[in-house]
Amino acid sequence: MILRHFIVAAILVGFVEMAYFKKQTVHYWIFAVVISLFMGLVWQATRLTHELALESLITTGGERLTLYAGTLRGALSRYAYLPYVLAQNEAVRELLDRGVSAERVNRYLEELNREAGSDALYVMAASGTTLASSNWRESFSFVGNNYGFRPYFFDAQQNRQGRFFAIGVTTGLPGLFMSHPVYRQERFVGAAVVKVDLDPLQDDWSRGGETVLVSDNNGVLFLASRDEWKYRTLAPLSEVQRASIHAGRQYVNQPLQLSPLQTIKILGEGRRIVRAEGISYLMLSRPLAGMDWELHHLTPMTLVEERTQAVAIIGIASVLLALVLVMYVRERRQKQLSRRKARDAEAMRELNLRLQEEIDERDRAEKALLDAQTELVQSSKLAALGQMATGIVHELNQPISAMRTYAASGRLLLEREEPDKVRESFASVERLTDHMASITAQLKTFAYKAPKLRKPVVVQECLDGALAMTDPLLSEAEVSLRKQIPEEPVVISGDRGRIEQVLVNLIRNAVDAMRGASKRILRIQVLVQEQEAEIVFEDSGSGIEEKNLAELFNPFFTTKEVGKGLGLGLSISYRIVTDLGGTIHAANNHDRGASFVVRLPLLNQTKKTDKVKE
Repeated sequence: MILRHFIVAAILVGFVEMAYFKKQTVHYWIFAVVISLFMGLVWQATRLTHELALESLITTGGERLTLYAGTLRGALSRYAYLPYVLAQNEAVRELLDRGVSAERVNRYLEELNREAGSDALYVMAASGTTLASSNWRESFSFVGNNYGFRPYFFDAQQNRQGRFFAIGVTTGLPGLFMSHPVYRQERFVGAAVVKVDLDPLQDDWSRGGETVLVSDNNGVLFLASRDEWKYRTLAPLSEVQRASIHAGRQYVNQPLQLSPLQTIKILGEGRRIVRAEGISYLMLSRPLAGMDWELHHLTPMTLVEERTQAVAIIGIASVLLALVLVMYVRERRQKQLSRRKARDAEAMRELNLRLQEEIDERDRAEKALLDAQTELVQSSKLAALGQMATGIVHELNQPISAMRTYAASGRLLLEREEPDKVRESFASVERLTDHMASITAQLKTFAYKAPKLRKPVVVQECLDGALAMTDPLLSEAEVSLRKQIPEEPVVISGDRGRIEQVLVNLIRNAVDAMRGASKRILRIQVLVQEQEAEIVFEDSGSGIEEKNLAELFNPFFTTKEVGKGLGLGLSISYRIVTDLGGTIHAANNHDRGASFVVRLPLLNQTKKTDKVKE
């Protein structure tokens, strides 16, 4: 019902929104969000009201359930002592033990039953046959009938007090049977039984106008304030349950059909909302202590639904009223905006004239800006050309110095008439000229990324070439060289000249870092780490400041004095290494000095990488 109210309200609000805000999308969405928020608040208020009303109903129902449970226990306790009294009677014991004095016991049971107000009192022999009964004079007397199939007799045989609700097989009238075992000289001789009529209790429940139910351990409603629900089940019975009920002839020929109670929602243990005959009920259930029965109390949900619907209707009406008020206010604003637009039209024309003047001024400024940008582009080209030229000069200084040294050595060797060594010097000069040619080719890397020719290169040979070019520098700076190089060739893919250029730059950088050190030691290691060749340069210089580590490989960054370095060696080395698919990084040593680590992929790994790229 509540959901129906909300759906109708939402449809109504939707039609109003589409009709009123058809041409104003922004306003439509704002208004839709606001209305949605209001509807959400109404929903929350409705839900809270429903919960509070339901909680109040649960509290009241719980109190009524406690009252009825006490009433039921009180009704049962009035007769619970009778089987025990009979079991202690000596005449009863004598009858069950020897089968004598039956008439005397019948009269005693008849008188006791009349005084107690119970439905019937009777005693059963150990075989289950009734020997004496309070109704011995009646046509439906229990005397002579065997009720050994009843569960309350089984309980007595097991020395337990029995309680069993059933329809009498002799009288056809329902009642509660309570039994107590009878012993004589520690020997079971029979059972004393009282039958209690609970119809007066059900009549009291019916006159109270409330729905009270009691179910057994099989879920059969055997007590009910509504007769049409009596001997119905709360859930379908299994074959085992039906067989057990039939064996005890508990409900004789009752069909035990399913009750009309349908569970709608489970609220918790012993709490649920059910529906029967078009009416919703709050059903509270509680087990009865000491018995396998469960007491149920049903309260109509009418009060909860009425309160919830009232809040929902008030909330929806408030939202609709707010909607009407908003539309009225908006209509007034529209009229005011129309008048304001008419006043602003004249001002707009004047503003357009001023805007035209500003546009002309902006055009002139843009033309001046374009001229300035053209000059800036030209200046940038000249600056880039200067950077490239400076880098080439920096890189050519080393091989030129080496060539000068080899030329002087060659002249001395010619004077000494040592042609073999002269040829070696000329070969070294030839390698240096090739290296200079590869350096000048680096001009292309500053303009565009051109494909580089790669060949198998042995790292040890590149290192020997770099050390040959820097040997005069190492000797002049008095640097002690320590190498750790594997005997097996470490092969990578690349350009030998470019790799030697990187190694020369790193050696020269290490020598410069140790100029002021007391001990000048350069350690060079060649390692194979997984699929990479690792070349490590460790110097004993002063190290690198932490703030400069991140900028070492930037062009024109240098820590040397003005005129002693251009800051291009590490930048060019970084570019070469990355082009070859490797990495280079710098770090400070633990004791002193710094280390540079170059990692290049091995030849097989390079082929795999190239294949993946293809």
